[in-house]
Amino acid sequence: MKRLHSFLPSSFLFLLSFLSISCAVQQGPQGGPIDTEPPSIIFTAPAEYSTNVRDKRILLEFSKYVDQRTVEESIFVSPYVGELEFDWSGKEVEITFTDPLRNNTTYVITAGTDIRDLHNSNRMAQAFTLAFSSGATIDRGAIEGRVYTMKPEDKPEGVMIFAYAIDGINADTLNPGTIKPDYITQTGTNGTFSLRHLSFGSYRIVAVRDEYRNLLYDREVDEFAVPSIALKLTASDTLTRGVYMKLSKEDTTAPRLIKLEAKNANHLFAEFSEPLDTSSVVSSHWSIADTLTRNSLPILSLYPNLPNLTSFTVVTARQDSQHSYRLTVEGVADLAGNRINKTANTLNVAGSGAKDTVGLKIGSISVNDSTRGVELLPSIRIIFSDAVNRTKTNEAIRFEESMGKRIESTQRWLSDEALVVTPQKRLQSKTWYRLTLAMRQVEDLSSIPSRDSTKTFRLETLDEETLSSIEGTVEDPRSADAGGRIVVTASNVADRNSRPYIAIASTTGTFIFPEILEGRYVLQAYRDQNMNGRFDFGLPFPFAPAERLSALTDTLKVRARWPLEGVRIELRGERK
Repeated sequence: MKRLHSFLPSSFLFLLSFLSISCAVQQGPQGGPIDTEPPSIIFTAPAEYSTNVRDKRILLEFSKYVDQRTVEESIFVSPYVGELEFDWSGKEVEITFTDPLRNNTTYVITAGTDIRDLHNSNRMAQAFTLAFSSGATIDRGAIEGRVYTMKPEDKPEGVMIFAYAIDGINADTLNPGTIKPDYITQTGTNGTFSLRHLSFGSYRIVAVRDEYRNLLYDREVDEFAVPSIALKLTASDTLTRGVYMKLSKEDTTAPRLIKLEAKNANHLFAEFSEPLDTSSVVSSHWSIADTLTRNSLPILSLYPNLPNLTSFTVVTARQDSQHSYRLTVEGVADLAGNRINKTANTLNVAGSGAKDTVGLKIGSISVNDSTRGVELLPSIRIIFSDAVNRTKTNEAIRFEESMGKRIESTQRWLSDEALVVTPQKRLQSKTWYRLTLAMRQVEDLSSIPSRDSTKTFRLETLDEETLSSIEGTVEDPRSADAGGRIVVTASNVADRNSRPYIAIASTTGTFIFPEILEGRYVLQAYRDQNMNGRFDFGLPFPFAPAERLSALTDTLKVRARWPLEGVRIELRGERK
């Protein structure tokens, strides 16, 4: 794109400049419907699949005016060709490579989905790929898949897909945080991606929401996803499909004890820098000692302040207000498994002489009085204001029919101040029941009864005529690593705050959700290979594969009293 200004008269230059400025002001259309059409690339030079290319320049023409900055930030060239130089003219951009082209090499130019048009910020719907070769042939390898977001409301487009050729290197040393990828693309509007024109060989791919746009994985900043399978492309197996990955964020920071406060003579409040895994919280690993005498202060109970798992209440023997105490916490871990920092696991606090005058109360309960639409086999969580003498609650908590007949129930304690009450048998449809708590019979650990009177919560079960079921099969073509159980989830797409239904498939892959509310659902399956009850995301470095994941099903419309059968889920797509 040569400039001709130096060859024109100055008066003509002035007129030309005026006209250029007038024409260059890009304005949106006046009136009419809002433009929602995404920009696209309508012409390239060289053309797609050109061979024997020697020129280190390419030309792209867009279907509409685009934000030049988003283009310049979203053009990726594989393999690396040095810095890129951009020269714009209207809807066209000429891109020049600073490094010469290698011999007999396929180059892939990717225009990512972060490119937006100028007037309405419409994004490109899919990443655009242009392949050409400096030799006589074009590489034919391809990898296709889909990336699922951490949260349903997150946008799936614009996630970077980094691909690394690992033949001839020690793959264990491949660190995406320091090594830039050999091939790059981005996910489209539905999270799908396609890496094309790859040379044959073995690959490792990592999906990265590249916050710094540096083509590197930044731990604890970028979301990441890794696949569950090894990827290898050959002349007889040129395409790998069905690479499904789910985004997560790595946490490598150890939790710290950041606050310790004496609420009264028998209660300490301990706060941590992040939520803890309650299974790692064991009272025998917590200790309190008088800072002067070194004598220990007995811990009577320890429980999380639900629903927040960052703070805990420590019930102690009576403190001496004239002494100070040191709490030391060992062994606790955050939700990512990081153990507490040894340099931040102890704090001092002045003892308190204040008596606990609040008295035991109900802190919260998972059903309100006169709640309707309760499940036929409900699990009702009750959280008390303090640790409870558990032996005194069996008769104090009663599940009853509306006429007073007792229904046998199970009490499962989550901690000394929280329990779940569940009827032992399925309740009747569209029927009123009541949960009664005789609070005067409930005592704290000091055997002091509550001052509250009896609390009664009335609840009505849902109409079973509004329920349906979903049945289907999970097919797993990969018998080589079929260990563990298959977990299937059903999520209501219209109610993102509702908890998903969970079913465990049989050894033959069949599953059923026997009682499910009508609505619109998507299903997904994963193989819980280590049997820990949750999906494991793997790690980019040191590399650990994710557990195997299926694609989301299409949205299934579930109608009351109309069982949905024959749903088919494939745990992993086929190689073709």
